[in-house]
Amino acid sequence: MALRGKFWQSWSFCSRVFRNRLCSLPGPSSPSFFLGYAWRFWTTDPTELHEEWIQRYGRTLSYRILADHCLFTMDTKALKHILIRDDVYQKPPNVRTFMAQMLGNGTVLSEGDQHRRQVSIVNPAFGSTQIRAFTDIFFSKASQLRDIFSLEVTRNRGSVEVNMYEWAHRMTLDVIGEAAFSYNIGSLQIDPTPNELCDAFQLVSRSVTRMSIWPMLQFFFPILRMLPEEQSRRFASARRAMGQFARQLIDDKRRELSQHEEKATRSRRADFLTLVVEANMKANVSPGQNLSDQTIIDECTTYLVAGHETTAITLSYFMYNVARHPHVQERLRSELHSIGTDAPTIEQISSLRYLENVLREVLRLYPAIPSSLRMAMDDDTLPLSEPINIDGVMQDRIWVPKGTPVIIPILAINRDKALWGDDALEFRPERWDALPDTVSSIPGLWANNLTFMGGPHACLGYRFSLNQIKVAVFTLLRAFEFELAVPAEDIGKSSTVLARPMRLSDPDKGPQLPMRIRACTLY
Repeated sequence: MALRGKFWQSWSFCSRVFRNRLCSLPGPSSPSFFLGYAWRFWTTDPTELHEEWIQRYGRTLSYRILADHCLFTMDTKALKHILIRDDVYQKPPNVRTFMAQMLGNGTVLSEGDQHRRQVSIVNPAFGSTQIRAFTDIFFSKASQLRDIFSLEVTRNRGSVEVNMYEWAHRMTLDVIGEAAFSYNIGSLQIDPTPNELCDAFQLVSRSVTRMSIWPMLQFFFPILRMLPEEQSRRFASARRAMGQFARQLIDDKRRELSQHEEKATRSRRADFLTLVVEANMKANVSPGQNLSDQTIIDECTTYLVAGHETTAITLSYFMYNVARHPHVQERLRSELHSIGTDAPTIEQISSLRYLENVLREVLRLYPAIPSSLRMAMDDDTLPLSEPINIDGVMQDRIWVPKGTPVIIPILAINRDKALWGDDALEFRPERWDALPDTVSSIPGLWANNLTFMGGPHACLGYRFSLNQIKVAVFTLLRAFEFELAVPAEDIGKSSTVLARPMRLSDPDKGPQLPMRIRACTLY
């Protein structure tokens, strides 16, 4: 029986390798019979390799990871179909199971009816009115960081070197604590006081971004997740601490809301948890549509990680780019000083055209997540705007078998020369004053790019992130001049789920962005 089982596993593997209909698509040969490109893509951002293949094989191609033939396409018509048809193209089950250990089953990972049910409850918390109410938190934490930098600049006689990523991470984590739970995590200090809950927040937010051989083996071979391992135990302990904290808060919110049926009686700004609990308690939500306490906790965990880590990354790359381009920094600072107050409204900040242009360019070239993955849950026919040659015949449709992994090339689309022009790789904020017509075909949620994705699974909290970054830039750039403390060529991206900044010459120190800041001359 054991021999028969081994034979069947071998036959199944070979059948998936050689009999898949995607074999007829153009694409590279595999560097390993068993792994395909699995190890290379697990440990590096595949964008540059994808772009090389596009030049060689065309804009729609196939390559192998383990036994699976993956579909990769830059065809915007095909990508729109994939993003909209979330009944067919969903996150692979092994991805959802693996990531759920860190995030729980929030809206980022849920699919189908469960996803629609969660979004209907959670989405109102991300409306423009609710996000605007968080502006005072954004200013409070950005001002706190500005004051810390000012103190350090004074102590160091005019200038100081800082790890901009670390401080951006601390600031956005504290913002999320206040916005999500009305809780002061307390990480935005020169010497933060350790506590169990703060440590749990830090561990959960950073574990989702680490890559090594062991999690890769657990990802591809789920049975290994049953084996005891120290990092997993620490992670489970952190999740328990967060869960106990969130459950207590949920009970408190319910009691508070039951005492004040009218919103007008609420004594203070509602945090994310309050808004979700309140929406979940509404009379028009049928009992079968209510979210369980565990699902609400999962939503909070998702909001914690997705809401602060990606924002910290984007803010870091924003500062990296204005430091690399002093003329951009000077023009931007001049525009920021055109507002005659240190605490403007979010509408005033949003009216700053050049700030908007620079932020759009940063998000185009430096998405926190360079690519995403879907799997065809059923057989499908994928439409193409650019026909491809399959076995000598030009085809404007591709047959996608059930179980096919499909790559969403976020960064590759964002800097595709066929869409953005020959200067697509250049940092040029002025491009947003006159975009080429070709970018209108990109099926993204915001600003003609895929950074916040598109379709039913587009980022719910994108307004929160954009407003927080604008407030931080407004507060910091009016006070300081920023320059890189290391050569620009030494700054790269980490090979993780999230593309965090790091020093190529010192990767063992983890994510970092060394910058030198000095007090800004008065305008």
